[in-house]
Formats: sequence, C-alpha cells, structure tokens
Amino acid sequence: MTSLRSLIIDVTNSYISTRLASHFSRSLGSDTEVISTILIAGIGSIVLLKIGPAKSVAIRTFRNATAPICTAVMAYRAITVLFPSIAPFKVEHDLFDYVVSALHYIYTVMEHYSSLHLPSLLSSSLMTLFRDLVGLAIIRMIVTYGQSIRRTSFSELKKDIIESSFQWAKNTIPSVAKELQKEEDKMEVDLEESLKDSTRTRTLVIPPKGRTSRSLLLDLKKRGKVENQKWEDGLVSGAVYCGEKDHTDLLNAAYAAFSLANPLHPDIWPSVNQFEAEICSMTASLMNGTLHDLPLDQIVNSVVGCLSSGGTESIILAAKAHREYYCKRRGIKHPEIISCTTAHAAIDKACEILCCRNVKIPYDPDTYALDVDALEAAITSDTILLYSSAPTFPQGVVDPIKKLSDLALKHDVGLHVDCCLGGFVLPFAKKLGYPVPEFDFTLEGVTSMSCDTHKYGYASKGTSVVLYRNKELRRCQYFCYPEWTGGLYVTPTIAGSRPGALSAACWASMMAMGEDGYSSRVSTIMDATQEIASAVSSMPGLYLLGTPKSMIVCFDSADFNIYRVGDKMTKLGWSLNSLQKPACIHLCVTLRTVEHKEKFIDDLSQCVDEVVFEGNDGALTGNAAIYGMSGSMPPGPINELLKCYTDTILKA
Repeated sequence: MTSLRSLIIDVTNSYISTRLASHFSRSLGSDTEVISTILIAGIGSIVLLKIGPAKSVAIRTFRNATAPICTAVMAYRAITVLFPSIAPFKVEHDLFDYVVSALHYIYTVMEHYSSLHLPSLLSSSLMTLFRDLVGLAIIRMIVTYGQSIRRTSFSELKKDIIESSFQWAKNTIPSVAKELQKEEDKMEVDLEESLKDSTRTRTLVIPPKGRTSRSLLLDLKKRGKVENQKWEDGLVSGAVYCGEKDHTDLLNAAYAAFSLANPLHPDIWPSVNQFEAEICSMTASLMNGTLHDLPLDQIVNSVVGCLSSGGTESIILAAKAHREYYCKRRGIKHPEIISCTTAHAAIDKACEILCCRNVKIPYDPDTYALDVDALEAAITSDTILLYSSAPTFPQGVVDPIKKLSDLALKHDVGLHVDCCLGGFVLPFAKKLGYPVPEFDFTLEGVTSMSCDTHKYGYASKGTSVVLYRNKELRRCQYFCYPEWTGGLYVTPTIAGSRPGALSAACWASMMAMGEDGYSSRVSTIMDATQEIASAVSSMPGLYLLGTPKSMIVCFDSADFNIYRVGDKMTKLGWSLNSLQKPACIHLCVTLRTVEHKEKFIDDLSQCVDEVVFEGNDGALTGNAAIYGMSGSMPPGPINELLKCYTDTILKA
C-alpha cells in the first residue's frame, strides 16, 4: 500500500480538470488560477482512484479528456518557442512546462493504481456503488471548498471574520449585547435631535375625519417653501440639477396629465409605453447606439434600453442581465463582477442581491481612475462583467474605458459603463470641444450603460435609462413567470406597477430641452466647474483629487482635517458631500450652483483660513467626528451605526 507521504506527493503532482480548456482559452495569463485548479482537481482524481472500482472509469475518462489538451498544450509551447511573434497570447513557458509534466506524471500514477489488488469487500455490488457515491461526494466537497478558497481574497476573509466575530459577541455575550444596546440608544437620541424637528406634528394613524383639499395644500406648500430654500439658494451639491421655474412647471403639468397611468397596462395607457420607448431611443442616440446613416424616419436602434426608477435599479438590472446571459452560456456557478473601490455602491448592492462576488480592485493613486492592470489580473473564468464609471461619483474621473473595452473583447466578458452622472453631460461636452475620452457604444466592448434622466436630463426624480448592446442581453433582465394562477406574468424591471406620470414628465423634459437646451446648460456647468476647480487648487492647504472632466470638484488637504472645513461650510448653510478612503469633500456643480459659484469660493476660502488659524486645537464635531470614529472601527459596528441612522430617518 502507498504511504500517506506518497499519497500527498501524488496529490500535489496530479492533474485532471474539465475546466482546463476554459482557463487556457480565457485566462492564459493567470498562472495562479491554472495552478490552483491543478491542485484542487488533482485531489479529486486521487481520491476517486483510492476508493476503488471507479478507477478504471476514471483512467479512461482522464485519457480521453486530457489527450487532446496535452497535445494542444505542447503544440502551443512549440509555437511560442519557434514563432514567438505570431503567438496570440504571451504566457510564461514554465507554466506550460508544469502542465505538461503534470499530465505526464498523472499517466504514471494512474497506471500504478490500476494494478493494485482490490480488497475482497469491494466484490459486493452494493458496497461498490456506495463507495463510488461517497467518493463522488468527497470530490465535489473538495473541489467546491477549494474553489471557494481560490475565490476569496485575504481582505474579504478578514472582513468576514471580523463581522462574524462581532455578530457572535453581540448575540451570545450578554454584557456585550447590553453595552451595545446602551450605546445604540444613546446614538439614536443624538441622531433624532440633529435630524428631526422636535416641534413637528406627527400623524401616526389615519385621521377619523378627512381634511379638506385646501388645508392640505396650504400645509404642503408651507413645508415645501421652507425646505426648498437651501437648494434654491444654490447651496446644495447635486440633489436638484435644474430647478428652473418654467421647466419645473412643465414637469408638474406633465405629471398631472398622467397621474394615474401605469405602464403595466399598455392597453389602457399606450402613450406611456411610447414615451418610454422614445426616451430610451433618444438616450441611445446620445450614447452612439443608433445607426445615424439613415433618414430620420428610418433610424434603426442597434442599442436597446429600458426605463427604470433610478441609477441603482439600472445598475442592478444590468448586473442581472449579465449574470443570466453569461452564467447560462458558460455554465458559471459562482459569477464575479470586477469593480473599482471608486465605483458607486449600487454595484455592491446588486452583487449582494444577485449573489455575485464583487471583486474590488484599487484605483490609480495619481489619477484616481480604475487601475487597468489590477483589473486584468483579477479576471478569471468566473468573471461575467467589468464595471466602469463615466465619471466616478467621488472624484469625477472618467475611467479608461477604451482599455477596458479591449479587455472585455479579449476575455469575452461584459462591460458596463455607469454614466448615471455623465449621461446628459459628457456627450454634449464632447460635441462642444471639451476633452472627453471615449466612453460609450462607439467602443465595441461596451455591452451596457446606465444614464440617469433625473439628474442632468432634468426630469423629475425617479427615472433612469439602462441601455444594452442588443436585445438578447436586454431580455436577460426581464422577469417571466408563466405558471402564476393570476395569468401569464412578465415585467421588464424589478417593479410591477410603475408611475406612468414620471415617464410622461421625463419625456416632456427631454423634448423641451432639445439638443440646444442641453448643450447651452452643459457649457455653463463645465465652465463653472473649471473656474471653481482652479480657485480651490490655489487655496493654501488644499489640493484637487483627480482632474475635473465634468461636474465634480473634489479636494483634500495634507495640512489639516478636511472634514473640519466641511463642517464649517455646513454652518454657513452649504450641503456638500463628505467622502472617505481617502478623506475628501466634493461639490457636484448644478445649474443652481453656477449662479452662486462666487459665494462658494469665498465661503470655502473663509473656512480654510479659520481651520488654518485654529491649527490642531480645533474641536472635531459633526462629520469630522463621525468619519474620524468610523475610520478606527471595524465594519460590524459601522453597520450598526448606519442601521441606527436609517431607523431614525424612517421614524415619523
């Protein structure tokens, strides 16, 4: 009998894998993946042989499966040596040497085990079947566990351990649970004091007698007048992107005309479906998804789309479509999406909902754009989608989408462009001559895009467009259920019933703006952004993060805590975005901001001077204290903080 030591040696040198062809066709440069597969599958082959009767089947299967692979590998090695200039892939030769030698060694190992005498116990047909089943179960367990280890990075493992430990302590140690509850109660009181008006009137049950329309409208207008003041004064980053009175009146009138419409019933409201189709077509034309070489009345869309409730839903739908398309096409069981740490959190939400692994890669520390080399190194045979941004939310940088398009084509995977912020800015900016890199469907590797009409498309809140390269991919986002007793059921998006009024208002916005309206406003925003960015970069102690290409101005300081500047701006009435990793603040320039750009520059300069004068003696309050605390805490407690915040927001 072979000793345990010999068995371990056999395991580490053996190889059998039905996925080898996929690895060599899609991930030839990934040495780690191929070698890890060799080890994982090798364990299964030896276990199968050690169990007994299945060994003869295993030997035949192995020979039939690996003979052509072995020949192809050695042939490719010969090509790379003799004709390196024509080799389609650049692969280290020692990897091929390893594979060829491993294949050769396995033949020897299998021949050795095939000559072993089997115990008489295995003559029983029942025992033979039982041992075969047990062996297959062990192989499946080992392969699954091994693949799980390969798919998990150290940072992910560390995060899972910390979160699990926190939850275990919270749920099983009474003293810890008591202390956490005490802190949470205190936190909830503090949050309610800072977020809620203590003098507000609350209605917690349906009133016994209904109020008149007049009193309700007076109440609503009074609240709206107070709460709209901040954005009307141009003191808000993003949030309200137009706010022009005439345009707002148009949106309200369009909404009123279709206030009861529901796209779920096209037989009752056919116009709403036409609105949505035309919205998608117009957006696709902006992203160069339309065949323009035809007369206007014969324009054909190669790119198709769908209207959603916002950017997050558009991103979730795009992720779902790619998961369905690539998993069924390739038999992928553990789909992976690769995104940068600067990507919008919507892709993290999508991966959590869809049970996809989100492989996080770093950004380039000089440009803050996605690191292409890191992304390519992260591609595996389980990759279904590369995620990019145009621009990113934090620093407003456009990722190198041209390079990503080439990678997507090379590895035959999807490429999504999150253009939620830039969808109605970048196309017009490029036409106006601003330096905008390629980012849309002119790049062959781009398979989907998300563009928010309710941002710089100036529509009412609650609409976004998700676009696909073709109908086949769009069909993968649909939900179909033909077995329902209520009838044949299908919806294009996550929601069933949707507000047709928002579709009407979106259509009205795009029709009213036209190319000239969008172009003039984009020019105003781009110029204001550059003016603000220039002023910020000249302020002592501040520096820009990334080069502004659109509407985002992001800045930090190497001399003081930037959150202290943000807190002082808040006291002056401004509502800016505090960001992290790295700590920074950004302003998203809108039409309302443009009118008050001088005030922003003056107020920011004043706040910087105050922080510099105070030095390190200034107290950390507001966001400076919150982000300072979160930076030193593990994920578990931070999640509890966020949940407590959300609970407070949802309270009446």
